[in-house]
Amino acid sequence: MRVHLFAGMAATALATALATALATALAGAAHAQCSPAVQKLVTDHKFDEARAEVRTLLAKNDKDDAALHCMGITYMEQDDSKHAEDWFEKAVAANDKSSAHHLWLGNSIGDQAQHASKFKQPFMARRVKSEFERAVELDPTSVDARTGLIQFYSMAPGFMGGSMDKAKEQAREIEKTSLWRGHREMGSLLEHDKDIAGAEKEFQASVAAAPDSGAPYNALAGFFRRQKRWDDALATYENLLKHRPDLVTAHLAMASVLNSAGQDPARMERETRVWLAAPPADASKLNFSAAHYFLGQVAEKQGKRDVAKAEYQQSLTFNPGNNDAKKALDNVK
Repeated sequence: MRVHLFAGMAATALATALATALATALAGAAHAQCSPAVQKLVTDHKFDEARAEVRTLLAKNDKDDAALHCMGITYMEQDDSKHAEDWFEKAVAANDKSSAHHLWLGNSIGDQAQHASKFKQPFMARRVKSEFERAVELDPTSVDARTGLIQFYSMAPGFMGGSMDKAKEQAREIEKTSLWRGHREMGSLLEHDKDIAGAEKEFQASVAAAPDSGAPYNALAGFFRRQKRWDDALATYENLLKHRPDLVTAHLAMASVLNSAGQDPARMERETRVWLAAPPADASKLNFSAAHYFLGQVAEKQGKRDVAKAEYQQSLTFNPGNNDAKKALDNVK
């Protein structure tokens, strides 16, 4: 009985890692299957409209694997991985040679495994691994598919095929295609191993490999945030803006760091307003919700309860599921 319980717990950890890491790391690859118009609707959380657009394409060709895949993405964005799995299965049936289809089929199964019984989880985890392996087989240069395998190998127990050595091997393979992502993945693995100094070195190497790309800075700053090294996290975003002043989302990220640290509300407000003054064209409603939540936090600290209330309400207008804003609003009513 203990073996089954351990297997279930291990698979849960694996599924959680897959769902969180892949949903973030692979968003660009997934949306590439959708037309720009559908991408915009998905970004704006207009899922019914997005699916209507995809159905128009499928009415012309029900074997359009890119459209089938895109339909799966609309469900993944709504946290409906079961319906997403059905559409990714259809995409695979229409085109078994697509690495992306297998990758996201595995991702959808992994997401469901979080809520499955401990008896089903090991079998689902093996399906996830199989799909990721197929994705790599079809496209050995697929960094995203190898990232999926890294998540599997690093989280699964040995009897299910887990191995930190295999995970690190995948990271080294990624380096051959994308140096900065290889270093980033190795940094995550070393952090998992509690090798904090080694992890920091890898995250720094990731930034050095792509000094004009925002993602390595975000990874390094995320590492510092997990270590509660708030000043280092802020310095990382400041360094990013020196290289890429156009990446205004770094200002909102700094506001988030300051909020987590409970530091310098005046600067938190300033950074937030810089972002609000010129948000990216593809800025999500979640980011707008966070921005107004930060402003509400500042106003509440200043004793401006009415202003804080208005900001929290605005935050919830953009994202009704923002639990932090809900709790904060209850506090100032």
